[in-house]
Amino acid sequence: MKSLRNIINSAFFLSILISSLLVINQLLLPKYIINNSDWPTTSSYSQFYRMEENSIDVLFLGSSVVVNAFIPQEIYNNYGIRSYNLGSEQQSIFLSYYWLKEALRFQSPKVVVLDMKFMWDLHPDSAINTTEGLTRKCLDPMKWSPVKCEAVHSLCNLDKEQSELSYYLTNIRFHSRWSDKIEECDFSREMINNYNLMGFSPLGINGAESYETYENCDAEVCTDFNPIMQKYLDLIVELCNMNNISLVLVELPGNEMNDSINNAHVKYAQENGIEYYNLCSTEYYNLIGAKLPEENIVNHANYWGAVKLSQFIGKMLNEKYGLQAVRDEQYENANVYYENIKNNLALSRITDTIEYLGAINKKNYAVFMVTHGDATATFNQEYVLYGLYHLGLECKYLAHPENRYAAVIIEGNVVEERTSYNPIDIRGSFRNQKSNYYMQSGGIAWDAYSSIEIDGGQYSMSTVGLNITVYDLNTSHVIDQTTIQGLKVIHAD
Repeated sequence: MKSLRNIINSAFFLSILISSLLVINQLLLPKYIINNSDWPTTSSYSQFYRMEENSIDVLFLGSSVVVNAFIPQEIYNNYGIRSYNLGSEQQSIFLSYYWLKEALRFQSPKVVVLDMKFMWDLHPDSAINTTEGLTRKCLDPMKWSPVKCEAVHSLCNLDKEQSELSYYLTNIRFHSRWSDKIEECDFSREMINNYNLMGFSPLGINGAESYETYENCDAEVCTDFNPIMQKYLDLIVELCNMNNISLVLVELPGNEMNDSINNAHVKYAQENGIEYYNLCSTEYYNLIGAKLPEENIVNHANYWGAVKLSQFIGKMLNEKYGLQAVRDEQYENANVYYENIKNNLALSRITDTIEYLGAINKKNYAVFMVTHGDATATFNQEYVLYGLYHLGLECKYLAHPENRYAAVIIEGNVVEERTSYNPIDIRGSFRNQKSNYYMQSGGIAWDAYSSIEIDGGQYSMSTVGLNITVYDLNTSHVIDQTTIQGLKVIHAD
């Protein structure tokens, strides 16, 4: 009897220990979500696992340039084609292979589009041609299964400096986060899942003014692939053939390109009976039809360039690979989130004050305003006051250089508005007290100052005029910082 009790107690203790380790591992694992990363792999891979089985017809694989280039929602909206972007920062061919293998546990795609950027020695000091940190960012969100076990084992066989155990017990690798890097998203599954872009990550910045497209001059010169990358490219080809998947190889504008590289791709594609599209070439670049710098498709495409790339690839998938439109409630429902992201990105391009004040008048925004120095040039404008009134503000700012003004609007409701001859200090919280703000407006002329501090970050541009910070409550992060000077809107760089 005593022996049985000891066995039960030991089993109970062991179950608590294992459960605790699992919780600690998950807690300490870094989370990359849309409000702290341009490539939110934690969220994008989490959403992939929530997709209905066998509901994805196209998979995109590759590095960060792919993540920023192809918008599954845009492809669906225009062509009804269901796709998912499984790219990640510096995702080498090794990692692309294992994500394809993992994806096939849940999906039966008809086409796989693979970025070829990492066929070359971009990280010659790494056995798998990428860094350990970005390998973990790609592999850690993968569910545990024989596929992940194989990936970790293969990785550590190739790179003897990495430890298999540290992938199973991630607290070994990330134990230092315990003391100073734990964030809200570490505890909140809601923040991780608050993402609905099917793997795409939008950028809002403009690109270069011009791009020199590629023209082949020598069809004979040819270089060799990185041998490890070729091995895993061969495995990708084999996996696609076994599953009746059409494999499409692409090079995106901005990828390193010359005759040796291009010819190596052409040769490999011909030998394996697959398609290769060099979008660096003049022919395809012109077909995409992007106008620099506003529609950037070079290196990391911005959102407007990604729209052009997505329309190009969607048309090709429809016409060349015969993918037909399918109505899917997952994509229908996700369109609301996509429209919200589009609105957020559009803010940074509005330079007219009246248009801007109308654009920030949304229920899902928290808007913070403070004056910095003399704001009379702004408040003297009748149309500006009209726009502020429509935000629900009273605007009792007397047009005088020594006056200060501050306002807070959350979910369309004015929660604070002050005008004073004396310096203004305002503290408050929002998002059910999960986020805090501290605002200041003070000083005149040479000693003017302002502050819009949200969760410890400073977001006032500290420029003369009405400084505005816009926070999107849907994505839980600041989406725009501006100063209004009269009828002109100046955005932060």
